[in-house]
Amino acid sequence: MPLDGKKHGGHRDRLRERYIKDGLDGFEEHNILEMLLFYTIPQKDTNELAHSLLDRFGHLEGVFNASPDELMKVEGIGEYTAQYLSLFSTLIESYIMDRRQHEIITGIENITEFTVRKLAFSPTECLLAFFIDNKQSLLSWHCWQDGCVTLDDIDTRAILRMVMGTNTTHVMLARNTVKGKARLMKKDNGIALVVSEALRPIGMGLFDYVVVGRDRSYVTMFGNAYTDRKDSSDTEKAGDSL
Repeated sequence: MPLDGKKHGGHRDRLRERYIKDGLDGFEEHNILEMLLFYTIPQKDTNELAHSLLDRFGHLEGVFNASPDELMKVEGIGEYTAQYLSLFSTLIESYIMDRRQHEIITGIENITEFTVRKLAFSPTECLLAFFIDNKQSLLSWHCWQDGCVTLDDIDTRAILRMVMGTNTTHVMLARNTVKGKARLMKKDNGIALVVSEALRPIGMGLFDYVVVGRDRSYVTMFGNAYTDRKDSSDTEKAGDSL
């Protein structure tokens, strides 16, 4: 008899056989999560637990990006399983980055999609800097601040050091919110203004400023367009109604 009984064991065997035969084609998110849980929960029906996780975190990506502490708030998820699930986001990111190490992400839509993927489920507020050339190709990115992002902590000398000696022509900044939908705040306006002024003497501009929400929504300050700002008034107007 299988460890989890004939009923659950038979279901597990059928799900595994389906995967071996067809891959993940036709699998719903709860089926994928249910099958992953087989390997840490051998003696329990994981279908209900998979649904509970999805109810709490919204979708599979939300589950993978949740911290172990957040995962353990779901009844039935212990420390071992929480660590196992939280490992997937790191593994997936490492795999994608390894495949893309020789690939240049080009075009503002693709760069923005990459930005949303990096920030949407971060458990802490982060400020990222993206370095872009004149062909709208992403050259590199850097986590500028991790934790509570504030204007007082902005070190413009650091970002200038990052762009010097590269083909960067524009910098894009992105911040996430750890709860709810994306929205621009007054501090975003201040950060954009300070960085724009710092870049101006070396002939570079701020490409855009993006705020990403926990729900994958995002808003942009400049509308994803190259704009030569002759003075700071344009940057100030971008957030003066906030």
